[in-house]
Amino acid sequence: MVALRDGRELLAISDDSDNSRVFRLRVVDKPGWAIERIAAIPLEPDPSAPARLDPEGMALTKEGHMLISSEGMSAADTRLPPSITEYSPDGRYIRQLPMRPRYIPNPTGALVTGVHTNAGFESLTTTPDFSHLFTATELSLVQDGESDPFASAPRTRLLEYLQRGGGYQPAREFAYDLDPLPRPPFPIRFAVNGLVELLALNSTELIALERAFIESEDKKTTINRIRLFRISLSDASDIARVESLSAAGQITAVRKVLLADLKGLAGLSSRLANLDNFEGLAWGPPGRDGVRPLIVVSDDNFNTSQVTAFLFLQPGRSTGLIR
Repeated sequence: MVALRDGRELLAISDDSDNSRVFRLRVVDKPGWAIERIAAIPLEPDPSAPARLDPEGMALTKEGHMLISSEGMSAADTRLPPSITEYSPDGRYIRQLPMRPRYIPNPTGALVTGVHTNAGFESLTTTPDFSHLFTATELSLVQDGESDPFASAPRTRLLEYLQRGGGYQPAREFAYDLDPLPRPPFPIRFAVNGLVELLALNSTELIALERAFIESEDKKTTINRIRLFRISLSDASDIARVESLSAAGQITAVRKVLLADLKGLAGLSSRLANLDNFEGLAWGPPGRDGVRPLIVVSDDNFNTSQVTAFLFLQPGRSTGLIR
């Protein structure tokens, strides 16, 4: 999700592989805030574009072009690499950004390299001056270690791109340690714990959104854990030349400070008492006190049991956020 016009408008990518499109939204400043849909921008297909998108993250270039991150697909019968694709403001394809080979799944056979299925580039953000672009894998690469959501030290990668020659080129990479997820006292049908969004404050500091979800075997119990962190790249090791973290030596991961755990957040509706699939961030418009709220949005997965919701969090108050 991207803020326009000082946060008074938003661009939001629809997570729809069959009908990829971007929504233009208006933020209405009234008691409780409100979101209104203005228009939809279809992303036009092109022979040079990815064969199929699994769109997740979104950012803008200095020229106003849309950058869309796709997770890729690593199923047994379908192997599509993750991607970052540039589109014009009206949805015309421009180009794909370069991708290091380590992120691309091997084309056939057992998966031994690249991103796991549905665990590639969820996040995307540019710095306020557009000099840097950041993304991250939701989970570890196959060659970097286990993707067990209950691992004691799950580690993923954060990628830096630098603006060069009219586009963005791969630069440094960093190790990012996810917070461990406690195992619940019931049989588990599905669980995931990953890094799903980034929002750049400058070239070395970002807000990171971690999301975990657990569903019981009988589907009667679900747990959503949504946490916001302020992270710093200043002292982190550059792992751009490290092909496998599981075989690497000592590595310093990015520094993290917990800003907010949305569990028990005051003011939530009864529909959101258990939270939901929150995975997008953007700054909203200044309120009457001049402070810009942080907007956190959920993806309903086209599922009637879930909801697309927008939370407006006030920086510097109950969340501890700093703008």
